[in-house]
Amino acid sequence: MKRTKLLASLLALSAILLIPWQEIKAQPYMHSAGIRAGYSSGISYKGFRLHRMSAFEVDFLYNKHGFNLGALYEYHLEPFKKNTRTFIYLGGGGFGGDWDEEFSLGVAAVAGIEYTLRDLPLNFSLDWKPMLNLYAVFEPDLLDFGLSIRYRFKK
Repeated sequence: MKRTKLLASLLALSAILLIPWQEIKAQPYMHSAGIRAGYSSGISYKGFRLHRMSAFEVDFLYNKHGFNLGALYEYHLEPFKKNTRTFIYLGGGGFGGDWDEEFSLGVAAVAGIEYTLRDLPLNFSLDWKPMLNLYAVFEPDLLDFGLSIRYRFKK
């Protein structure tokens, strides 16, 4: 029994250490801010952690339910090794604000693709952000697709 637990622990640890997405890579930029248009539209900010492929995104958005402030953690993957300006990202977080004229809190997920221009300080992303409101009104909203255009700030 002890050997089985030890072997399982060693296998799990080696898998975590050997997974390719765990490599430390340089992020494409440090900070960006801009607009998001789609089902939820508004202002968007994205910042990368130093020397990591993970970022946080803060959005102040309006949709049919009202205004919401959201914060998301996102992990970026490089699906195309020769093109270092295209990333796929996945993540999740929370939001709060209006939901049909009541104060609300909920959770959100995000999945998207981002392209960063080489010669201009702009990047574009297309994403899907399904939401689940948990406080005040228990209701999902799964159709939040949007396009973001952000200005990249220098490192």
